[in-house]
Amino acid sequence: MRNIQIIVITLFIVVSVAFAAFFVYDRTMVDRVAPTIVCDGAPIEVSVHASEAELCKGLTATDNVDGDITDRIIVRRVSQLYGTNSALIYYAVFDSSSNYCTYTRSIAYTDYRKPQFALSQPLSFNVGNKVSLEGRLTASDIIDGDITGRIRLSSISVSITEPGVYPITVQVTNTSGDTSVVTVPVIIQTSTSRHPVIRLSEYLIYAGRDEELTEEQLRSYIVSARESSSGALLSPEDIDIDLSQLDTTKHGCTNISFSYTNSRDLTYTVLMTVVVE
Repeated sequence: MRNIQIIVITLFIVVSVAFAAFFVYDRTMVDRVAPTIVCDGAPIEVSVHASEAELCKGLTATDNVDGDITDRIIVRRVSQLYGTNSALIYYAVFDSSSNYCTYTRSIAYTDYRKPQFALSQPLSFNVGNKVSLEGRLTASDIIDGDITGRIRLSSISVSITEPGVYPITVQVTNTSGDTSVVTVPVIIQTSTSRHPVIRLSEYLIYAGRDEELTEEQLRSYIVSARESSSGALLSPEDIDIDLSQLDTTKHGCTNISFSYTNSRDLTYTVLMTVVVE
């Protein structure tokens, strides 16, 4: 019994000494001091396609043991946009003992623009036909690329039984949280092979505020025109362009009408939407 007590006491002393030694080593020898990141204070303006090295410009990192560890700074993430072209970047740096620190600063993108829509075919449908945007309306973003799959209808009121022009509103949001909204016209009309044919290279374009769009510029979008589906070719100069709705003095969407009436007194019209940014 006495031997057991001696063994237990001896083990207790050994464990206590080992713990004390580890505690002293941990407190005096293990590096527990986090590194630091310092910014030179200069505003940072970069492209949306900037590399990680460009995003880290103006930052330095130092550690009490490792010294200069600027090359270990990493970009943890980039926030969604705030304002028109700004975001927050979150950085981190680790030393060789796995101590770390974080840093956050604001950046401004020099070439950012909101997501844009494109319309490859007119939203023109015969009376009674189904109205569909698929294969006609697309969306792209300077950061995300093709975001057509994120297009959402926010407003639609179209009667396929009554000829007329009906506005529909669509929107799309990129991963930066920026949303673009446009209102485009849907034309419900009766069109046969005897009607004129007008085709444009684009049916939705963007213009700057107060930008002047001339008839000459707009005629360059006419890629083909015919008296009928198998009729004689027409010159772009034969097409009537109605600019009466065009207003580039304010942001929003306006429409330009391209139309032609043939010798059978049949008229065909397509609309181009102008988005004023």
